[in-house]
Amino acid sequence: MDSSIIDDLKDSYGIICNEIIPVTGGLLNKKWKVFSEKGELLVKQYSIKRFRRESIELIESALQRQIILEKNGVPCPFVWQYKSSIIRWLDDKTAYMVMDFIPGKTERPDTTTTAQMHSLGSACAVMHKAFSQLPVHLGEKLPAYGGYTLDSLWKNFNSRMIKCSADDSVEYYKALLSLEPILKQLKSKFFDKFTKGFTHEDFHSGNILFGVDCVSAIIDFDRNCYSYVLHDIGRAILSFALEGNIMNVEKVHAFLEGYSQHSILTLSDIADALRLSWCIEVPWWIQPEFFSECNEIPRRFKDEMLWLTKHWFEIESLLSS
Repeated sequence: MDSSIIDDLKDSYGIICNEIIPVTGGLLNKKWKVFSEKGELLVKQYSIKRFRRESIELIESALQRQIILEKNGVPCPFVWQYKSSIIRWLDDKTAYMVMDFIPGKTERPDTTTTAQMHSLGSACAVMHKAFSQLPVHLGEKLPAYGGYTLDSLWKNFNSRMIKCSADDSVEYYKALLSLEPILKQLKSKFFDKFTKGFTHEDFHSGNILFGVDCVSAIIDFDRNCYSYVLHDIGRAILSFALEGNIMNVEKVHAFLEGYSQHSILTLSDIADALRLSWCIEVPWWIQPEFFSECNEIPRRFKDEMLWLTKHWFEIESLLSS
């Protein structure tokens, strides 16, 4: 950790760092677990290479929403503020924030239990109910990236087809071609029926911490924004219930039962959530670089999109089997 952050933690928050341990995870951002007299804390420094200043200012707004969620019973870390701001700018290249450190571990689809899935469904519903209480300002828009509309999906597909070359893998070209039958049968009204509101929008396995049988914390609210509420649900099911090429129906039902304790959710809604997740995320993960040697995380996301493409027309039957 840079000495300027250590000094500012003391000067601005009264936090004296007794021990600092680097924490892995996070694209380009740096994280540290800090032991102090004020408890165990997590300090996160934002990458100026990854984010422009305007983007970090949007993250500030997202984290302000996290504060409200934590006060309303959502299992997420308490965020520290200094003079009502969360992100501290020490200079043009150094921006950081501090929150309470929540113990827990991440799980994979093959390690997640049905009890944990039930708890995850419940926590997701509590989060969505808290988000729904926040005011939505006039003119709030869906994110500009990803396939949030049918038009953006077609633009992405046509652009990829034009750019596709002999240097790209055969598997990538086949994956591109397999998208077209789905796009041709999609209608704009498919998107029109979905509820919009504030969502976590990054609700995958790396951002959920578990205890033995329950969620200990939902983390990384940096991307929370106005979106389709069902995307969080579809993303959670893909991240925790899709074991290889098999959807674990027992885990899907456990999530459904947990969510239904707080809000109405059906298997048909989950099928829609999975298809909506495909629409939003296909432009992110069906890219040539993910069909060669790449990190395990984007490879997993790519494989999830391929699974959804293959099973698009039979999702309801797979969930009810």
